[in-house]
Amino acid sequence: MKQYIKISIVYILCPFLFAQKIPVSPDHNVYPYLYRQSTNGILPQWIQSVRPLTIDQVLSLLNKVKENDEINNNTRILAEQFISEFISPKISGINLPFSKKNKLNHLLSYNINDVEPHFLSIKNDSSSIWIDWSEDLVMSTSNDYHTYFQDNISLKTIISKQISAYTQFSMNRLVWKNNGKIIESVLPPDSIDWYNYNNEWAKYFPEVKSIFWYNSQAGISIDFDKLNFNLGRQNHSWGWSTNSSPILSGDGMPFSYIGLQINFGKIRFRSLHGSLMPYSPYEMHKRVYSPSKYIAAHRGEIDITNNFTISITELAIYGNRNIDLDYLNPAHWYWAVEHNTGDRDNLLIGIDYSWRIRPNMRFYQTMLLDEITWSKLFKPWWGNKFVFQSGLHFILSSNPSVPDIRIEYTLSRPWVYSHKDSINAFSSANISLGHPFGPSSDLISISTNFFPSSKIFIKGSFDYYRKGTGLGSSINQSYIERDPVLDNDTPLLLKPINYNRIITLLIDYKLSRYIDVQCGFNSRSKDDRQIRFGISWEW
Repeated sequence: MKQYIKISIVYILCPFLFAQKIPVSPDHNVYPYLYRQSTNGILPQWIQSVRPLTIDQVLSLLNKVKENDEINNNTRILAEQFISEFISPKISGINLPFSKKNKLNHLLSYNINDVEPHFLSIKNDSSSIWIDWSEDLVMSTSNDYHTYFQDNISLKTIISKQISAYTQFSMNRLVWKNNGKIIESVLPPDSIDWYNYNNEWAKYFPEVKSIFWYNSQAGISIDFDKLNFNLGRQNHSWGWSTNSSPILSGDGMPFSYIGLQINFGKIRFRSLHGSLMPYSPYEMHKRVYSPSKYIAAHRGEIDITNNFTISITELAIYGNRNIDLDYLNPAHWYWAVEHNTGDRDNLLIGIDYSWRIRPNMRFYQTMLLDEITWSKLFKPWWGNKFVFQSGLHFILSSNPSVPDIRIEYTLSRPWVYSHKDSINAFSSANISLGHPFGPSSDLISISTNFFPSSKIFIKGSFDYYRKGTGLGSSINQSYIERDPVLDNDTPLLLKPINYNRIITLLIDYKLSRYIDVQCGFNSRSKDDRQIRFGISWEW
C-alpha cells in the first residue's frame, strides 16, 4: 500500500517538476534543512557541494525525504511545508492581483494547506509564468544606518518541458545618518558597511538622505535528460563549506556566464565560463577604458560509495584579451592550456572530498592549490600558495528542532588567489571569488541551525579569525611587488596582524504565507554591535 502511495505522489507532482531549472536563493531556509537530511543519510551528499540548487532538484529531494518511513513528524511537516512553497502555480488561466482566484487570504496566519501566493500567474497546458513581488524593511541600531528598504520583483516561467527562465530585479535604499558630513554623490565601496552590499554602484541622494543601489539576476535553461545548458547571471558556490568555500564561495555581485551540467548518477560534471568585473563599479565609472576579465571553471564529482564523494576542480582567470576558445571548451584541461599559451593566466586547482562517517556525522576537506613547489612543500617559501580547509558537520538529533553543529578551520597562505598581473586576481569587482578572508589568514568557525517549529528558523555562528595586513595579504596585490627578503621565509600571517571575532544570530518567524519577521544580531570585534529588526512581505 505504501508503495502505491509513493507512486501516486510522484505521478501528481511530475507536471510541476518539468523544466524547473530555476535557482533557489542560496539564503533560503530550505538549504539547512536539506543539509541535515544529507548528513543524516536520507539524502545524497552531492547536494551539499554546489549552490544554488534548482527548484526541480529541491522538490525531488523534499519528496524523497517525505517518502522515507523512518523520519519523525517534525521533519515530515517541514518537508510538506517547503514542497507547498516551491510547486509552480496550479490554477489554470490568468490570475490577476485581487481577482477571485488570487485574493489575499490568511494574512496573519499560516496554514500548510494554503496555496503559495503569487502576485500574478498564467498557466496554460504545460507552460506557466508567474510574478512575485516582495518588500523588505529592516531597522538597525547602527550608528550610521538605521533603516533599509528593498523592493524586489521576479518573473519565473516554464516555457516547455525542456525550457525554463527567470529574471529578478531589486532596488536597495539605505538611510544614512550623515550627521552633517559632506558625502560624495557616488560612493566608493569601502564607505558602505551593510550586510548585503557587495560593492555595487551606489549613489547618495541628499534629498532623502539615502543611498541607492541595484541588483539583478536572470537565467534561461535548456534541459536534455542528463545534459543541461544554461545562460544566466548569478552567484556560484562550489565546495562543501556553506559560507566560506576556498573554491567558489558565492560572495560578491552575480556575474554573467554560460554553463553546462552533466549528470550520470554517481558521476557529475559542471562547467561555466563567465564575465567578471576587473574593478569595482565605482572605479569603472571613472575609467575611459576597462580591460576584459573572464573566469573559466569546471568541476567533476564521483561517488566512490554512497558515503564518500571526491571532486576535482580547475579554475582559470584571464583578461586583457578576447574570449579564449580553449577555456570555452568545457572538456579541455586548463592546466595544459595555460602552460602552452605562455603561463599568462591565473590557474587554480581544487581537490576535495566529503566522507559521511556514519549517519549524523560528515567530515570534509578541501585543498585549493594556486601555486606550489613540491621540493619546498613544507617550507615557508612565498610560492607555496594554497588554502586548506577541514570541516565537521554533526547532527545531534534527527529532530530538526534540535540544533546541528558545524565546525570549520581554514588556513590561507599569503599571495594565494593573486597574480603577477592584477587583472588576473581571483576576484570580481574587487571581492574575492574564493575564501572571503583572502590570503594570509586563518579562521575557526562554529555554526548551528535548527527549526524550533515549522514557523521558526534560528541560525547562529561564532567566527574567530586572524588576518595579516602586510604585503601579500590582498588578492589585488601583484606578487611581482613582493619583498624578496621574505621569499624563503614568508610566514602564514604577515605583520601587522588583526585579531577579530564575529558573532551572528538570526531568528526568522513565518507569520503567514505573505509575511516574515526577522530579528538579527551581529557583533564584529569589540565595539561594533548591530541589532536588526526586519519584516518581509512577499506576494
